[in-house]
Amino acid sequence: LIIGSGMAGLAVASLLASSGRRVAVLEAHDSPGGYAHTFRVKDYRFCAQVHYIFNCGEGESIHNLLSKLGVADEVPFLRLDPEGFDHVVVAGDRVRIPNGLGKLLGRLLRRFPGAERPLRRYFEVITVLGAELDGLDIPARLSPSALLAVFRARHVLYYLRWTLEDLYDHVAMPPKLRAILAGQCGDYLLPPRDVSLLLHVALVTLYDRGAYYPKKHYGHFVDTLVGAVRRQPGCVVLLEHEVDRIETEGHGDGRRVTAVTTTNGKRLTARRYISNADPRLTARLAGVEHFAKDRRRLDYDYSCGTVTLYLGLRGLDLREHGFGSYNVWHYPHEDINRQYDDQLLRHDLSNPWLFLSTPTLHSDAPGLCPPGDQILEVATACDHARFAALRRDDRRAYNTEKKKIRERILDILEASYVPKIRDHLVMRVVGTPATNARFCRAPEGNSYGAALTPRNMGPQRRPFRSSLDNLWLVNATAGFPSVAGAIGAGMRLYEELSGDSV
Repeated sequence: LIIGSGMAGLAVASLLASSGRRVAVLEAHDSPGGYAHTFRVKDYRFCAQVHYIFNCGEGESIHNLLSKLGVADEVPFLRLDPEGFDHVVVAGDRVRIPNGLGKLLGRLLRRFPGAERPLRRYFEVITVLGAELDGLDIPARLSPSALLAVFRARHVLYYLRWTLEDLYDHVAMPPKLRAILAGQCGDYLLPPRDVSLLLHVALVTLYDRGAYYPKKHYGHFVDTLVGAVRRQPGCVVLLEHEVDRIETEGHGDGRRVTAVTTTNGKRLTARRYISNADPRLTARLAGVEHFAKDRRRLDYDYSCGTVTLYLGLRGLDLREHGFGSYNVWHYPHEDINRQYDDQLLRHDLSNPWLFLSTPTLHSDAPGLCPPGDQILEVATACDHARFAALRRDDRRAYNTEKKKIRERILDILEASYVPKIRDHLVMRVVGTPATNARFCRAPEGNSYGAALTPRNMGPQRRPFRSSLDNLWLVNATAGFPSVAGAIGAGMRLYEELSGDSV
């Protein structure tokens, strides 16, 4: 029995079902997929949080999962522009981030010839760490193979507690280049001062191999995984089945899960249980006192949340305004640390950084909006507590604040990208961290589980068997965030449970 239908849960569920196990997946929401779920508003369909993904190429994790399930041909992926899958705009200056770290280095050297030494030193570190991370698989127990793995990952161990800013300071990176090289930081929702250097390296090198979008959109991708479960005998995916209690019995190391109950009055039993929910939430459902051995794994702070605008446009072509098969990162100035402080600590969203994505320009497959219309999705970081308090205590003030932020973002879009964009809006929806908590059961509206700081990075960030003998955890915290990270965690858990490789 699997609690939650996020991408890690769907990955392990579909693999177990295809191998002949009887699998039941319980999902609290009315749509499967976690943050990759798609919701409909009239004639428009928007993916909740996911915009582009990595590891979709042949031989990479997502492709391997789909191949194992026999559905690789049903879920084709399109690569975003290799000459610039991300465009970073800092104070009006645009830099295209291409596939190929050497190509990016060359572009930056031509543009910033006076910064050759720090740029070369930065890319040397990124390249070495990327190669070591790519081959990293340290066994859980001490052995000769574990010692060899540690030696091969010696640079990873050396930089384990570094932040991205530590590296910037070490190589004396100029301010403008600090912003450009951290331009994708919304993918981990931390400024250079706070993010784990290793996480930054992983993101940069993985997207460097290829940034992808599912040709038939995320709804089809998720539905394919759900279908891989449901079509197997004795397997189900039950929506609107929120687990409210995990029942246990026994003592000490022999304590086990005996059943789960749901808010709609169901009680379900199984031999083994997997939670795709947040680890701390899972512990509360079963009783935190039963997770003594997992205390360190449950000690983390959450990543921040986001405010997102989902826009439907008619009567214009976004390609004429600087958009295409790529994403745009907008930064009003080069001090990204200060931008995060303004938005998260001072609750000042008057001049936010923005992530702008155009799914209808990533794929021309129908299904997201009426023919001829286009979709623009805009996101930025914000604090959960304030929005949650407003929604709880004063719904009118909450809606007023949402409208204020929406109009400010539209002001920025009109001034910097699409003049008179309001004249073309036929759909506008705003989501906040309170929305994330409500629909995706994300504690504190978090986007990526445990915050991706050095403190929360290490060998504990993997799927694990809990203190309860027959309960395993796998998700963005017991694993890594992103579609590929979550799917990879689900695949790893399947291999541990079954002994079968993917």
